[in-house]
Amino acid sequence: MNTSFSSLILTIFIMSTTVGFSQKTKITNVEWKKAAQLQNADGSLSLGFAGPINGISNDVLIVAGGANFPDKMPWEGGKKHYSNEIHILEKAGDDFHWNKKVTNTLPEAIAYPGNTTTNLGVVYVGGENENGLSNKAYILNWNADKNEVETKSLPEFPLAITNIALTHLENIIYAIGGDEAKQSSDLVFTLDLNAEKPEWKSLTKLPFALANSVSVIQNNKIYVIGGRTKTASGISDLHNTTLVFDLKEQTWETKANICDGKTTNFSAGAGVAVGNEYILILGGDNGTTFHKIETYLSQIASATSEEEKAKLIAEKNILNTTHKGFYNDILVYNTHTNIWSKIGELPFLAQVTTTATIWNDKVVLSNGEIKPGIRTPDVMLGTIK
Repeated sequence: MNTSFSSLILTIFIMSTTVGFSQKTKITNVEWKKAAQLQNADGSLSLGFAGPINGISNDVLIVAGGANFPDKMPWEGGKKHYSNEIHILEKAGDDFHWNKKVTNTLPEAIAYPGNTTTNLGVVYVGGENENGLSNKAYILNWNADKNEVETKSLPEFPLAITNIALTHLENIIYAIGGDEAKQSSDLVFTLDLNAEKPEWKSLTKLPFALANSVSVIQNNKIYVIGGRTKTASGISDLHNTTLVFDLKEQTWETKANICDGKTTNFSAGAGVAVGNEYILILGGDNGTTFHKIETYLSQIASATSEEEKAKLIAEKNILNTTHKGFYNDILVYNTHTNIWSKIGELPFLAQVTTTATIWNDKVVLSNGEIKPGIRTPDVMLGTIK
């Protein structure tokens, strides 16, 4: 595995995004429905993609890029396919349909970039493809008159990066952590889309390097939730942390550990900020199986005989093929009281390595990985209760 949530008022989008919500009302549940399933160009059902770009532009959902295994699973020797496709989901009342007349594509195939929806369009940064990690950044904007997604280049990111978290406040982008080729990053950068000559500027570093976190902004503070860190052993350090960056003071603070009744690690999930008080966290990986798979990979790499290596590979493949799905709890963090709580579970397999966004008053979870090597084409809409 390489390395989406009654009446709500949409306020600002964040990499999520922010949903308006009464401060006197407690979040008790998220009701889900399947809005659509991603389709191939010929109208057949897509396998779906991990690490896609998901965002809203001029009232359509853009689903672009991502990676899957079209022929065989990775443990069967399947080659990962990286996509440059752009899919547009439109709505009419309660009905949704894919725009089949869109023919333009991304500048290059890409998966696992950071992405966030701004008022100017969907920004994405970094990611990876067959050529390795990317330092490219773009903004996507839906032009209904031309029936196409307009792509504009942004300044190149200071380093090639994947699994980076992106969020924003108004039209200022914040890029947090991520994975470089050999190590995770503790760097934080910002880009002002309104500047005459936008350029990436560095901010105070993270307390520690991490990737695959959820990052949202609320009350002029960046919340960085969970994540994982590469290590020399090949077995990631997984995090249960809630880190908060005060944009005014430019300082980091550690808040309560992620908790679902007990402290839990969390990475590669999705989240949105809700009003001025809550952050909603969906799915993800708590590392239980992930660590086991990484351990097998480390042992396989250091095996001293072909017999031992074959035995370890067979055991790892069983772990992959019997995988029951990722962490599916729905968690809420109250940024005023500094308290985590569990409010339920996803009624479908958790979609990891994807980002959540807001479409009007609904949380969108689109595509993602649901088991090792297996993607979903589902676009799920959640209504916060």
